[in-house]
Amino acid sequence: SATAAKTQGVYNMVKDFKARGVPIDCVGLQSHFGNPPSNYQQNIAQFAALGVDVQITELDVGGSGSTQADAYRRVVQACTAVPRCTGITVWGITDKWSWRSGDTPLLFDGNFNKKQAYTAVLDALNAATPNTSPSPSSSPTSTPTNSPPPGGTSSLRGVASGRCLDVNGASQTNGATVLIWDCNGQNNQKWTSTSASELRVYGNKCLDVNGAGTADGTAVIIWDCNGQNNQKWRLNSDGTITAVGANKCLDVAGSGTANGTKVQIWSCTGANNQKWTRV
Repeated sequence: SATAAKTQGVYNMVKDFKARGVPIDCVGLQSHFGNPPSNYQQNIAQFAALGVDVQITELDVGGSGSTQADAYRRVVQACTAVPRCTGITVWGITDKWSWRSGDTPLLFDGNFNKKQAYTAVLDALNAATPNTSPSPSSSPTSTPTNSPPPGGTSSLRGVASGRCLDVNGASQTNGATVLIWDCNGQNNQKWTSTSASELRVYGNKCLDVNGAGTADGTAVIIWDCNGQNNQKWRLNSDGTITAVGANKCLDVAGSGTANGTKVQIWSCTGANNQKWTRV
């Protein structure tokens, strides 16, 4: 259909922007429905998987009674099921002044009485599990910093993989490799950003570019903190993390997403395997 073709076209455009490092934070979905499509949640999720927030920026659903209420409920549930769906804007207040008033598409009737759809939306919002993970450097209205204040401790989750920066086997030995693994909140996934631009783990070990290397593919390990440039990192507003000494990005090798994929430095590309969020 034309609608499906348009969605795919926008998806391809956003994917291209992200691959080329073009700044893009959010995709807005205009959603003027009679009946929401069955793949609506899938559409939201596919955009979110590109590493952008998604908002339903214009929502109204024609109809009345329980049928309309159920349609609104399904739209809200589709959004709340995707962590990066961050907002819903209903396109008006009362049916009387809607741009499509003949379809009675809003949550209040012409006399400002709450409709069944209003209650359905409220129930769906209240039933949703809160998404407590902070958004990665993406907002439709502002550009928040991705850098935690000095002393802030968090896990670092890869945007592409959904897995966390992890010290292999919870080892505390110098030279232990760093990789991605399912986020579990354990100490080998907790990183403290310091005023010295370090990323510390276990309190006394630092994220370290092996051998102070600068070549693409140089491994990232842990080592006793020593203040050298190969242990200094800059957390950027676009979600990337720059190795100061090499001026390259913290990178999941080969754009891998599987547990155990190694982490390295690589020339910065802006791709999602080089973007991280604090959780």
